[in-house]
Amino acid sequence: MAIAPRYDGRMRKTRDLQQTDLFDPWAFLGEKRRRLLEGSWAGVFRDHLLEQLPIGKFAEHFSSGMGRPTKDLHVACGVLILQQLHDLTDAGTVEALAFNIAWHYALDIRDEGDAYLCEKTLRNYRRLVIDHELDQLLFAELTDQLIKAFNVVTDKQRLDSTAICSAMRSLTRLGVVVESISKFVRELSRVHPQLYQDVDRELIRRHVERTGEGCFADTKPSESKRRLPEAGEDLLRLFLQFEKTEAAELESFVILDRVLHEQFEVVRDDSPNDSNDDDEAAAPTLLIKEPKDIPCDNVRNPADPDSSYNKHRGQGYMVQIMETFAQDDGDDAPAPCPDLITHVAMNKMTVHDGHRLAPAIEDVRQRQVQPQQLLADTHYGSNQNMREMTEQGITLVSPAMSAKGSQQGQLTLEQFELDDQGLIIRCPAGHEPTSTGRGKEKLQARFDAATCRSCPLLSQCLVRTGLETDDSQCNESVRFQYTHERVAMRQRRLKDQTPQFKKVYRWRAGIEATMSRLKHQMHLVALRVRGWKAVGCRVMLRALGLNIHRCAAFLGR
Repeated sequence: MAIAPRYDGRMRKTRDLQQTDLFDPWAFLGEKRRRLLEGSWAGVFRDHLLEQLPIGKFAEHFSSGMGRPTKDLHVACGVLILQQLHDLTDAGTVEALAFNIAWHYALDIRDEGDAYLCEKTLRNYRRLVIDHELDQLLFAELTDQLIKAFNVVTDKQRLDSTAICSAMRSLTRLGVVVESISKFVRELSRVHPQLYQDVDRELIRRHVERTGEGCFADTKPSESKRRLPEAGEDLLRLFLQFEKTEAAELESFVILDRVLHEQFEVVRDDSPNDSNDDDEAAAPTLLIKEPKDIPCDNVRNPADPDSSYNKHRGQGYMVQIMETFAQDDGDDAPAPCPDLITHVAMNKMTVHDGHRLAPAIEDVRQRQVQPQQLLADTHYGSNQNMREMTEQGITLVSPAMSAKGSQQGQLTLEQFELDDQGLIIRCPAGHEPTSTGRGKEKLQARFDAATCRSCPLLSQCLVRTGLETDDSQCNESVRFQYTHERVAMRQRRLKDQTPQFKKVYRWRAGIEATMSRLKHQMHLVALRVRGWKAVGCRVMLRALGLNIHRCAAFLGR
């Protein structure tokens, strides 16, 4: 009987991994080494993920009958994942694929030709993944496979965010302008050499060649602010010179345009020109914007224009992470399943965490791994998010934000005694209101003004502003108004202090360890790439890599 070939022989090279072998090709390893491999990341990848790789999505981008045959698509796809799992350079990846037996076992490499990829081929396959966003598909499908294989319970999950930075340096405003000019001129010389001849040679010397007197590379930090208008004039001159040419379609010109209008205000004189020369229009005036007028998502470095800025987190990207967890208090009973990351999303620094809750839930719901209970910090716990999660059958456990004034020692609504309708019964000093009222939008309580003026807590009380108004009724009473939303927030804040809430919420802290492992074990803290898609690809595949490591650790308990 003829034996079917392991490869299909077409230009799109794939393997039938369901086909069994007459002899075990890994018998030479011996029992001990084989056992080590089976319980490591290599065994997890080989046993649970290799056959599930979405090579059909890869094959769509190659011809089945023309061109040079591809590398084995199982190997090519798997290598990209293993490279991020171990944070290897391209040269290190080529070497590992050629000589590392754990890689051979994980990828089930039998043929000599499959054990080698040149660096250019590796870059081409990675570009395919990035351009077509296949990294998101790889994370979702392979993570779902691990969830099924290890019987991971997704009923309880936790969500948090962390900031990462691409391989770029922090620049001053002058540095951003100078680098934008340099980037555009260099790309112009490569793509449109004829237009490049029209660029002022003095401008090229100062911004690109950076030699001689007056070049911006020699600017001291103390002189940066003084020389910003000079660099801005060069920026405006380039923009006006090439805005109506083919150069305006260059990516670097788009960045130059952004920097010009983010850092400066261009004032054009639209008044009639009294001169006889109608063809010569008045030159625009350039005004430097104040720092407070510059948007947070401005270009921080032309090398990575997709990054943004957050005063609390710095510059870079924000990554949302959701993971499962088991309530294990460290007793002798082992955890029933590993904790796995179920959702990864990258956003700009300017997007509030609360706005990313709904997309995260929608993602895991479509993959049928949604939680019944979700733990998150205060940024996700707005009243609106609480209502939306309740409507979807999800219990969002998130503490409310601290009341305004509580950090300054001021009294808040939490210290007033309210009835079931939200009406004030008694103030913190023990005084009862003279009257209360409930409206469609607000509730109110009136207190005796004389009593309030003599109260020792007046300087801290919420009603003191009412005593300072010119309302004639304040001579006898003082009014305090608050909203129904504020009453709901009060109930949440009081609930946050109960032992029952703290017992449930304490498990949220475990996701901080996941963030630390992603940054330091998976090296997201020191990325070697720039740009939204390139950074996003690393984030997705390294989160998948951490899931593989966790499954291997679960097997090796």
